[in-house]
Amino acid sequence: MAMANSVEGRYPFLDYRMVEFANKLPSNYKLRGLQEKWILRQFAKKLLPKEIWQRRKKPYRAPIHQSFFSPTTSAYTNELLNIENIKNANFFSPMAVSKLVNKASRTDQISEIEEMALVGIISTQLVHSQFTQRKHSFPNLNPNVPIKVINRTLAGLNS
Repeated sequence: MAMANSVEGRYPFLDYRMVEFANKLPSNYKLRGLQEKWILRQFAKKLLPKEIWQRRKKPYRAPIHQSFFSPTTSAYTNELLNIENIKNANFFSPMAVSKLVNKASRTDQISEIEEMALVGIISTQLVHSQFTQRKHSFPNLNPNVPIKVINRTLAGLNS
């Protein structure tokens, strides 16, 4: 149920007895240098093969590249990331963004760091477009639903 709704659950670690136990542990058992979950790994030694308890973490990564550079989304992405919009927003180096977008458009071989950079740039450009420039309208908003309006002068936005 959780993963079907893009929520990651770690239920065994939510047991109150486990939390109480972990809170009583000295700090050096919780993190040994940069080795995370040290005490859990020590416990797992007795139960799991070495290949399992010694392996590196493998976090789940969303398919960023495919999500933003597919035939159905590329026009939207290209609008947000075109060089003029990048220049106008003035948050990122237009040449660096242009290189990254060109690479992402040409190949599937972009690194995790490049994907994270793309998400940061796209998110920033989207927020700037929606809330600073107010370029896009919200056609699905119901006009009868009350919306809280902040006084621009009080919020320090009157410039």
